[in-house]
Amino acid sequence: MADDFGYSEEIQEFAKEAVWKDGRWMAVIVKAIYEKYGREAIDVLCDAFYKFGEEEAKRYKKELGWEGREDEINVAVALRDIYPNVHKHIGAAGMEIERIKFSEKESESHVPFCYIHDAWKSVWPEGSHFMCEIISKAHDTGFMHGLNPKLEWTHHAEKLNEDGTRQEGLARGKEYCKMCLVLKED
Repeated sequence: MADDFGYSEEIQEFAKEAVWKDGRWMAVIVKAIYEKYGREAIDVLCDAFYKFGEEEAKRYKKELGWEGREDEINVAVALRDIYPNVHKHIGAAGMEIERIKFSEKESESHVPFCYIHDAWKSVWPEGSHFMCEIISKAHDTGFMHGLNPKLEWTHHAEKLNEDGTRQEGLARGKEYCKMCLVLKED
């Protein structure tokens, strides 16, 4: 059975294995850096991944013919026409995605299973939330900003509440992570 991207089970299994290995080696490296340098290391990695996300978006805009057309990139275009291409080589790679809302102005998805999170957790259970912060929050925020500065990405597992607590997600034992993309008004 093909996934949402049209990839066969064989391709999906190959992709999951690649994501599993990538997640594990990344967790090992981040853990070692964090143990030596503390929170500052995570902040540096987040900054680097944000910049990488922006650069990746610029490259995809150019390759897919969206360069110079940022105002045309709304939520639907970003998620339907551009963002899937980032993952084209791996399909969904083990992420279950439940679309709750999807329009040109906003999207909300729930992710009840994330293979890369499980890979991190297998190596560094107490640090698996850093995966969400570095990859989903930093990289994906940078990617969406690179597509159109009016796009605002939120991975709610890493969103601060007004009282300073964090919203919950898979890395903190909840049933799913909530991810939203909104096109901000001027």
